[in-house]
Amino acid sequence: MIGPIAIKVCGITRVADAALALDQGADYIGVNCWAGSQRYVAPELRKNLLREIPVEKRVAVTVNPTISDVVNLIQEGFTTVQIHFDPKTKACDIAAIAKKIGPDRLWLAPKVADGEEWPTDILKLANTFLHDAHAKDAFGGTGKVSDWKRFDSLKKANPDKKWVLAGGLNPQNVAEAVAAGASILDLNSGVEIVPGLKSAEKLSDVRGRLLNIKQS
Repeated sequence: MIGPIAIKVCGITRVADAALALDQGADYIGVNCWAGSQRYVAPELRKNLLREIPVEKRVAVTVNPTISDVVNLIQEGFTTVQIHFDPKTKACDIAAIAKKIGPDRLWLAPKVADGEEWPTDILKLANTFLHDAHAKDAFGGTGKVSDWKRFDSLKKANPDKKWVLAGGLNPQNVAEAVAAGASILDLNSGVEIVPGLKSAEKLSDVRGRLLNIKQS
């Protein structure tokens, strides 16, 4: 926690950056396990990363995984699997995955365009949901700011779930994001030097700004 706010630092590719994020107070560390990501970490390299991350903080970030994919990630040592998927394509059997590993281990991140109806039928499948910015040809990590009003509405309508805000968060807007209703922030491109390389200065800046919220 940084003050009252929980933090996930996503797109970690190096042991040094995992240590940096943890030192700055990260509650969760996201490792991209989808080969289509520019921050992808191959299985043989993930072993070294996981050794440096406390078990309860390990989040595997995926896109449209199969049940087998998810089971393998849990067996690798991840505690949580974050799944990005398009509810309209049915390319991923979220219900079957939820039944296999349970709602506590899932973070669901449906890809929903601005103005489209959010798929409330998935609420029963997980306890945590990630709200990210929509991009037609991408699944997260774009640096685009998400729809905070929709996020706040979803959170207020479903207070029994955990809601994670992602999308374009950086030192300059994290305080504003908290004021808009977020209590769990997902940081990625906004705290990077280049994709996959985190900035100590930016992470420290985020920490300072969030601690100032607590003191105000």
